Amino acid sequence: MSQNATGRGLALGRIVVGALGPLVFPVIAIVLSFIIGAVIVLATGNNPITAYASLVEGAFGDPLALGRTLLYTTPLIFTGLAVAVAFRAGLFNIGGEGQIFMGAIAAAWLGVSLGSLGPIAIPLVLAGSLVAGFLWGAIPGVLKAYFGAHEVITTIMLNYVGIYLAYYLANNPLRQKGPIPGTETIDFAVRIPTIGAALGRGNYGFFLAILAAVVVYLLLWRTRRGFELRAVGLSPGAANYAGMRLGLNTVLALAIGGSLAGLGGGVEILGVYGNMDVPWVSNLGFNGIGVALLGRNHPVGVVLGALLFGALTSGAQEMQFATNVPLELTEVLLAVILLLVTATKLVELIVGKRARAWAGARLEEGLGS
Repeated sequence: MSQNATGRGLALGRIVVGALGPLVFPVIAIVLSFIIGAVIVLATGNNPITAYASLVEGAFGDPLALGRTLLYTTPLIFTGLAVAVAFRAGLFNIGGEGQIFMGAIAAAWLGVSLGSLGPIAIPLVLAGSLVAGFLWGAIPGVLKAYFGAHEVITTIMLNYVGIYLAYYLANNPLRQKGPIPGTETIDFAVRIPTIGAALGRGNYGFFLAILAAVVVYLLLWRTRRGFELRAVGLSPGAANYAGMRLGLNTVLALAIGGSLAGLGGGVEILGVYGNMDVPWVSNLGFNGIGVALLGRNHPVGVVLGALLFGALTSGAQEMQFATNVPLELTEVLLAVILLLVTATKLVELIVGKRARAWAGARLEEGLGS
């Protein structure tokens, strides 16, 4: 077989593996993490096959389990998209936690204030949450674009400002009567309905999250503004030379991300809690970072990553009941998954070289036949 054919085969192998790498390597990372988790389960004296079977059963085994998984998945889609949009513009939005709190407190206030409107108030409340998140996300965008402040620092600091501002509002001007700290309960007419009794608490907020992912995809890959955002993220210098406004796109990227997280907070209030208690649910914004990383900052990947996170959270309790494996194992699995997904070069070093050689050999055989 000629040397040219061999070279062509190896070159084509590199192209094939390079094209499939963004899809294959996260899957490999997930598989490796579950293998590591199996070793940990064995160390606790349990059967990993039984543990993982109960994990799947708790996440998808019946309609109630599926509804619970969708419930946990929904806010992670919103916060994952909030990170992904900013990352596509070359920015790190670490402020999803504060943004989701601002959207939640806006929904808690508007849900009570507009309760007399009944179901008509639902889109108005959600729009208010979106606007609250947009404005909160725009703050670090302005600081980055026009004052040079690094968005990682400002978004992290604004997390604490947003969380404690929401707690102040829920505890003082918006506090309900009685000993329990938090806002008044929103009327059921203004709540997002559940999908069906069979799915338990799973509500139509999940489909709104899917719609948000579709909108983000269309924005980034089917509009001029989305092209500019991605161009700024890939090469700010070239984008600026082409006449694209770096400052405006920076503000918009973080503001759009904030609006998605804020909308997620509104969906949680209207679909799950009905008010904002103090303390309220936490870590949804921070977990969204992991979801975005796992999904390679693509809307489809974000949905799949959020579904994995939601399934692990939903199935953890069943796994503990069935095998006595502690709930913390799911946190270990998520941590290992993120470690391997973010360490892409390590996975490529372990798997990629052999995969390229294998693909090259197969193509070489085809060229030589």
